[in-house]
Amino acid sequence: MRHGVARLLLSIALAAVAAGSASAQSSREAERKLESVRKELKSVASERREIESQRGAATRELRRADEQVARTGRALAAVEAELAASEAELAKLQQQRSELEDTLGGRREELARLLRAAYAQGDAAPLKLLLAQDRVADANRLLAYHRYVQRDRAARIAELTGALAELDAVQARIDTRRAELEAARVRQQQQLAQLEKDRKARREVVARLDRSFEDRRSREKALGRDAKGLEQLLEKLRAAAARAEAQRRAAAAAK
Repeated sequence: MRHGVARLLLSIALAAVAAGSASAQSSREAERKLESVRKELKSVASERREIESQRGAATRELRRADEQVARTGRALAAVEAELAASEAELAKLQQQRSELEDTLGGRREELARLLRAAYAQGDAAPLKLLLAQDRVADANRLLAYHRYVQRDRAARIAELTGALAELDAVQARIDTRRAELEAARVRQQQQLAQLEKDRKARREVVARLDRSFEDRRSREKALGRDAKGLEQLLEKLRAAAARAEAQRRAAAAAK
């Protein structure tokens, strides 16, 4: 009877040793795996933080690019509005010029007729006018009127000619400004196109960093779950090893 109990205790002890050995091996394997997971988790977390920093910088760059595009767009709209105003002003000036030229043409024709009439009458024109009148006073008034009309027409022509010259100067200034605005519009259109291109590139960078960030964060979470699971497994294996060790000691003590 005593020998049977001894064999039973020996079997229990051997089983406990075997269980302890298996538990210890499993624990070591779990610890190695946990160490590997923790190492990878640390690396992924570091990558995630670096990508997050890059993403923040890229997002700020994209925001600045958006602001630059908006500013350039507003400047381009202002230039185009000024160009439209210049075109309207030029059209108005051209209309005024056309009207002045028509008026000037009529004045010149009228003066030319007066000059031709005076030339046809020759140097004796004042005497002819005097002889053609019944009274000297009437003749003098007629001569005075004749000279007044000539002076008035000449003065009016000079005034119109001056107005045309002023219009020409204004139109020249507007033409110059319009050329400057047109050049500015071309530059701003080119700048806006480049800014749009740069903004698109920055958006692609931000999108790529977003994807990388989400990938690292997902991997980090998965590794965190794996690490937690391995930690729980280790606790169970250590508990099992402790129980096996307790059984082994109890069996050894009962011998």
